[in-house]
Amino acid sequence: MKFKSLLAAFAISTLLCFPVQADDDTRHEIGISYGVEPNTFWLDMYTDLIQMEFGESLDGEKYVGPIGLEYYYHTSPLIGVGAVAVFASNHQNGFRNNVQSSHTTRTYFSFMPSVKFNWLRKHNWGLYSKVAAGGTYIRFNKEDCDDNGKKTGENDIVNDLMFNFQATLIGIEAGGDHVRGFVELGVGEQGVALAGVRCKF
Repeated sequence: MKFKSLLAAFAISTLLCFPVQADDDTRHEIGISYGVEPNTFWLDMYTDLIQMEFGESLDGEKYVGPIGLEYYYHTSPLIGVGAVAVFASNHQNGFRNNVQSSHTTRTYFSFMPSVKFNWLRKHNWGLYSKVAAGGTYIRFNKEDCDDNGKKTGENDIVNDLMFNFQATLIGIEAGGDHVRGFVELGVGEQGVALAGVRCKF
């Protein structure tokens, strides 16, 4: 009798702790986000140090992104599979002897297949984690300037690919059944912290 009671209590507690699907029909979701300090931000800092080693000082840096676009299809209340696309860019000027010597633009396009784990999925809020891994296309364009700081039309263009990822340790979303805002903390190309909005349908 005690064994049956323990078994029933275990079964009830398991059901209560299991993630809940808010709406069986909302299996798709599309989200857009903006983050801070992605992986390519740290790559830029490393590249800047190399340029400074060659005697070029840097100024006027403008970083855009990371802007993330993601899609998931929920195969179950717990798991969603999909992909994340991320855009980021960096613009800055190089100087020698207080005269502008170059203008550099770095552009990053990332695409990463992803899996999302919904630890809790309620009508108005939820908790989740996610992992994504893929590649980033890098376009490096350095435009030279003459002794008067005017662009000469000579460009040094480099295209490259690199491995990239996103690991969200904790994500929190809140709103209605179909539209929710969210914030995430983690590490990767979407940023160490990001916020956005997603639509479920």
